[in-house]
Amino acid sequence: MKITVLGATGHIGRHLVAQALDRGHEAVAYVRNPDAVEPRAGLTVVRGSLDDRTAMARAFTGSDALISCIGLRPPAKKPVDLMQRTLPLITAAAEEAGVHRFVLVSAFGVGDTAAKGSPIAKLVFSTVVASIFRDKALSEQTLPATGLNWTTVYPVNLKEGKNGPAAVVKPVGQVGKVPGVPTLTFATTASTLLDIAADDTMSGQRLLVTTAKGWKPAGS
Repeated sequence: MKITVLGATGHIGRHLVAQALDRGHEAVAYVRNPDAVEPRAGLTVVRGSLDDRTAMARAFTGSDALISCIGLRPPAKKPVDLMQRTLPLITAAAEEAGVHRFVLVSAFGVGDTAAKGSPIAKLVFSTVVASIFRDKALSEQTLPATGLNWTTVYPVNLKEGKNGPAAVVKPVGQVGKVPGVPTLTFATTASTLLDIAADDTMSGQRLLVTTAKGWKPAGS
C-alpha cells in the first residue's frame, strides 16, 4: 500500500512514516521542510504547503491512503483557523488525486466527544486547548459532504514511548465516558492509524482510540 502522511515531522507522523515503511508499505511525506525528514528506502519526501491544492493533488496521486496528523500545539494564538482553512483544500486535493482512504487525526475532547471526558479533562478542553479544538470541530463538519472514504480518529492523551499494548478502538457513539486521563504513546497510536487506514469497514466512522480501561460503554 502507498500511504501519504501529512504532519510527517510531528510526534505521531514520525512514528507513522517509520512504521509504514517497517510494514513494507511505500510512504510519501508531504512537508514544509524536507530536511527534517530522515531519508529511508521506500520513502518519498515532497516539499509543499497545505495551502497549495494543486501541489497536494500532485503529491497524493497514486496513494492508496492519506493520513493527516497536522495540528497546532497549545498554547495557540487566537484566532485559530488552521484546520478550517486547510482541511477543505486537503480533501479536495485527495478527491482530485483519486485517493481511496482518508484518515484524519483529531483529538479526544473535540466536538461532542468533550462531554464524555472526566471533570479534569473537561477543564483542559474548555481552557488550554479550547481554540484549537473548536477549529478542529468546525472543520470536521465538512467531511461527510466529501466523496472520500473518510474516518476521523480521536486519540486520548498522548506521550512519547514504545509501541505498547494495542489500543482500543471504539465508535464514538458506543462510548459513554472516558474516565480519568487515559494515555497512549505516539507509537501505539501510529500503529492503530495504519490498521484503520487499511480497513474499509471503518469508512464514515468517528473512532475513539484509547486504553483498555480508558472507556465505558454508553448506557453503563
